[in-house]
Amino acid sequence: MNVLNSQSTTLTDFRRGAALSLPLLAAIVPLSALFGAVAIGNGLTPFDAVLMSMLLFAGASQFVAVDLFGQDVPAWSILLSVLALNFRHVLYSAALTPVFRPLKWSAKLPLFALLVDPVFAITEKRTAEGKAFSVPLYLGLALSLYAMWQLGTFLGAVSGSLIEDPRTFALDMFLPIYFLTIVMSFRTRPNWAPTVLVSGLLSILVYYAPQFGLTFLGPPWHITIGAIGGIVTAVLLATPKGPGRSAERAADHAASPALQPAKCSS
Repeated sequence: MNVLNSQSTTLTDFRRGAALSLPLLAAIVPLSALFGAVAIGNGLTPFDAVLMSMLLFAGASQFVAVDLFGQDVPAWSILLSVLALNFRHVLYSAALTPVFRPLKWSAKLPLFALLVDPVFAITEKRTAEGKAFSVPLYLGLALSLYAMWQLGTFLGAVSGSLIEDPRTFALDMFLPIYFLTIVMSFRTRPNWAPTVLVSGLLSILVYYAPQFGLTFLGPPWHITIGAIGGIVTAVLLATPKGPGRSAERAADHAASPALQPAKCSS
């Protein structure tokens, strides 16, 4: 085995993964800086804000958590809200089952911890296109985004007090634009439009449900229920392509250069 070549391949893949994160820099840093500013505005210290980003690393649920933290809300309600928002990460890992299946659990767990929205989107897109996606490449992408998120949180926490109202500069639009960009990246997939339409309408209905007396619904359940509605729609619209389709897909997965450790040359 050529150890030098193995190390070179690993480092090269890591760099390639880091390069994939660069286009997201313009979105991740302002978004995390906004979180840092909002956290300070809700009574957290800069240390608290950065520590929360380091441990939770989940943009939307961090915004919800700090917003509830500034109100008279019990801790269990905050935890339940974060769980509801982060349920989509369960769906992410399920969707990437063919990618993660070959790995041992000791390798899967740290990778799952870094499986945030853009990491899922890029991983899913690359594997669907049959492009190589090794563990070092995944880590290069995910750890770069993690570092960007911490940097932005710190910058926002130490300078956020300079902006009294983020809405004045439309900074509150960063989060919906960020998610919209991810959704639009899948627009070429079959049944994308009806799936997104049903998911969006269901999410809106659940969001405004408390105004019609359904107080057990509303935020943050609109995200989870909307996602489930989209999944059900996609399943109902999916069309089987013959009895041999399952075997064909299994062969495709076996041949696909999915998430595998970098190979060493002998």
